[in-house]
Amino acid sequence: MAEEAVQQQTQAPVNIEKPLSELEKLIAEKINLAKKLGIMGNLEPIQGYGETEEYRRIHEIDKRLWELVK
Repeated sequence: MAEEAVQQQTQAPVNIEKPLSELEKLIAEKINLAKKLGIMGNLEPIQGYGETEEYRRIHEIDKRLWELVK
């Protein structure tokens, strides 16, 4: 019986991933957009990136992030 109890305790724990918070989702989205525009990572910005929808979305994300952390 003791051996059986030890075997039960050594089983791998169930990995229940918690959903990402809004903060984590926004940060991930901002990073992806910035890399796509070349303004993060390799730092080779695409021409006219400041006029793109992606860049406008980065500004929206920044505003929401500010609301979440203040």
